[in-house]
Amino acid sequence: MTEAELIALHEAEIPIWGHLPAAMRFKQAAVRMLGVGAAFDLVRGHVSVPSLDRLQPRPIVSLREAALDRALFFNELWQGGNQFERAELRVIGNGNHGPLPGWDRSAFLACLPNATVRSRSALVFSGTDALMDFEGDEYSRVTDIPQFDPSILHRDGDVAWTMESNAPALEIDEAFVLFGRNAVDFGHWITEYLPRYVLARMAGLPDQVPVLIDPGVPATVRDALASYLPEASRLVIAPHLAEVRVGRLWCASNPIFSAFYPSDWPLELWSHLGSAPAPLARIIREWLRIAGPGLLEPTGDDRIFLARKPATRNKRLLNHVEIEALAIERGFRIVYPEDLSLHEQMRLVANSRHIIAPEGSNGLLSWFAQPGCKVCLLSPPYTLPLVDLNAILLELGISLTVLTGPDLPTASEDYCGFWNDYRISPKVFSEFLDGWL
Repeated sequence: MTEAELIALHEAEIPIWGHLPAAMRFKQAAVRMLGVGAAFDLVRGHVSVPSLDRLQPRPIVSLREAALDRALFFNELWQGGNQFERAELRVIGNGNHGPLPGWDRSAFLACLPNATVRSRSALVFSGTDALMDFEGDEYSRVTDIPQFDPSILHRDGDVAWTMESNAPALEIDEAFVLFGRNAVDFGHWITEYLPRYVLARMAGLPDQVPVLIDPGVPATVRDALASYLPEASRLVIAPHLAEVRVGRLWCASNPIFSAFYPSDWPLELWSHLGSAPAPLARIIREWLRIAGPGLLEPTGDDRIFLARKPATRNKRLLNHVEIEALAIERGFRIVYPEDLSLHEQMRLVANSRHIIAPEGSNGLLSWFAQPGCKVCLLSPPYTLPLVDLNAILLELGISLTVLTGPDLPTASEDYCGFWNDYRISPKVFSEFLDGWL
């Protein structure tokens, strides 16, 4: 393949994969064909990332270990590294769930001097190192594609070849960073970024520190986050995919380990991508406190169906019209959460006694239900990661049942069966509801 053919392939893949995944594939192919140095010269002009001025080899170093060594401030609420077991998941229908041991993570807040970050990147450049939020051998256990990160051209063992700017687009004295590879996805804000901010507040983040976010943050999340800030703080929106240099960079550990772009999805990966139930429940309860007592103002709906809009690309409930009609017959209100503010979504859930949702980010809202609530998720038979959600809900006093139906394999080789479209049997669903209610 020639360079011109490689460029043409990359441009053709952007509408299919999206900019960052297409760039990831482009970078991999360019390094294989040209080597690291020449690949940089080619890639920098054909990916939608600004200010790629120089190529820098940087050791990949644990954020926690670096913070222990060089942070201006470090407070650890609890340490990680302990194995735990998750409770058995209740599934009606087929599934691939089973025992899913996990390892808990440390919870810390640190302030690093003179650090650089890039929008949508999971890395922190500190000194000569590229800092990443992993602990022990956590990252080495995952088969990953770090080239998804807009800063990374190539990884060679423990060294990342990073593409960097000679002059950052923004320089600020102090900020708490909420950048990351999934910072445009609502579900990841529920599981990673907002919990990380709450954790930082628990660990002593000063009230006056601004919060640095990506421009692509969902509006519902951005508005909710702004409402959580102390009066002395503010949101700072970084330029798209641009570097930001911060004199005092505050950063907190993620409640879950998040790789860049896993290339396969074995049991062990799901073990690491989950959360220890007790620590996360502690964070969720603090989140509810920050969100305010208004969450418990009555809504008049104690049965809600958190529906997904038909235009959803992956994991579609193909007979949703029939299933939703059966729920309506039994007094459920059909709700599209994205049409509401996050506060309104949380309030609906907090006042419900029975919640149904097609599996996905909507189902994560069940975190905010009150103890004693019953939740039913509709899902394809790839149920393994739901073992983690079940453990968290049990810790919060909420019961979960998963109802599965036959699935259709996705057309994309990039996704595992977790993303398959599926159907739910109306007969099985009706019989379940009659007993469950």
